[in-house]
Amino acid sequence: MNLGLRDLRKLKRAGILNDGEIEKLKFSSVSIDSRNCRLKDLFFAVKGERFDGHNFVKNVLSNGNPAAVVSKEWYKKLNNSEKRSFKNKCLILVDDTIRSLGELANIYRKKFVLPVIGVAGSNGKTSTKDFIANVLSKKYNVLKTEGNQNNAIGVPLTLFRLNPKHEIAVIELGTNHFGEIKYLCKIARPQFGIITNIGKEHLEFLKNIKGVSKAEGELADYLKGLKGTYFLNLDDKYLMKLSDRRKMNIFSYGSSSKVNVSGKIKRFNKFYPVIEIKYNSKIINTRLNTIGVQSFYSALSAAAIGFYFEVPVQKIKTAISQYKIESAKRNQLKLLKGVWIIDDTYNSNPDSVTLALENLKKYKINASKHIILADMLELGKSAKDEHYKIGRLVKKMKFDNLYTYGNESYQTYLGANGLKNNYYFSDKNVLIELLRLNIKKGDVVLVKGSRSMNMEEIVEQLSK
Repeated sequence: MNLGLRDLRKLKRAGILNDGEIEKLKFSSVSIDSRNCRLKDLFFAVKGERFDGHNFVKNVLSNGNPAAVVSKEWYKKLNNSEKRSFKNKCLILVDDTIRSLGELANIYRKKFVLPVIGVAGSNGKTSTKDFIANVLSKKYNVLKTEGNQNNAIGVPLTLFRLNPKHEIAVIELGTNHFGEIKYLCKIARPQFGIITNIGKEHLEFLKNIKGVSKAEGELADYLKGLKGTYFLNLDDKYLMKLSDRRKMNIFSYGSSSKVNVSGKIKRFNKFYPVIEIKYNSKIINTRLNTIGVQSFYSALSAAAIGFYFEVPVQKIKTAISQYKIESAKRNQLKLLKGVWIIDDTYNSNPDSVTLALENLKKYKINASKHIILADMLELGKSAKDEHYKIGRLVKKMKFDNLYTYGNESYQTYLGANGLKNNYYFSDKNVLIELLRLNIKKGDVVLVKGSRSMNMEEIVEQLSK
């Protein structure tokens, strides 16, 4: 890793104590976790929801690490004895360690000349990012975001993994507040970008669909300023509106004939989409190894980006047909004791639930379908109405079995009034016991809820 004292001196408003201790040192990596901080790692003391990294600075440095980035405010509160304990160690004093983490990541990013693709959107970012990286890896050495490390901490840590062998990077960009994607773009400096879709996410902070469009559209705004390339899904009406007011290089994909790369779902092989993709005279016909309509769009966008970067068509086909979801709890199909479980418990919002229900309706099985829905959080004032609408939708789509859990989901239960088997639970264990009584071999069980609802516990219990 080519990162040293010269780079630290570029940090704004930073004070460096004992810089002679690291004058000729090149750090091996950057770490925010004291448990995994190796010798020659630069430690950033980051304050999180559960832990404050400043509480572990002394331990990290006493274990042999040469330097730590800490808050000026924290250092100011130390007594003289505590300050003397850092006599032979380098401390970099900054106003905000998280901001400085991003600033240093940007300094490090500028050392590399390579294409960077930013991936934003309301739903499907992580799966799409993984699909894209899988396709590009058939031709290039790819750096990608691990899991969903897509925030002000995760993006910098991803960039610090860059090395001279990397030829392209795929960076996931997340947001729940205005200005976040703009900030992350300034750190990662993508010249290419894709927004998967615009949907009802984080309405507590973004207010409405226009707010979501504005927040996610910060990636398109950034690319416009660079005259970068934007991979546009013409099937998404909100993305279409977003692109109308922006002038940039556009490479489009979708189901119409007016796109650069077109695709369609020919049918479902039980749960799996059988798809066709066309680019000029090149045609891909294959069955995906992931389920649902969203898998089709992830594969189509990955194929479009693969064609743009001149990955051979046969390698694109292999990459999208063999790809399996890497991230747990995201639309994963599991066969547990003869029962099909769709584990989609990582997160939830009105659009992702609607899509999950539409997928479930398309799956052709000769058995019962059971829907388990928990609260969709961060919806603000629209929470009551959005949960009620989901209940109405379940009834409209003529499903028979709905199980709801959580305070907000009581509205889903009310919205589905008149459904054949409509249940509401305030106790997750009672829900599990009734479900065990009702399901039989061959049935399909969809489990979905926001992250903090811990709906994976239901999947775990069903496997026992």
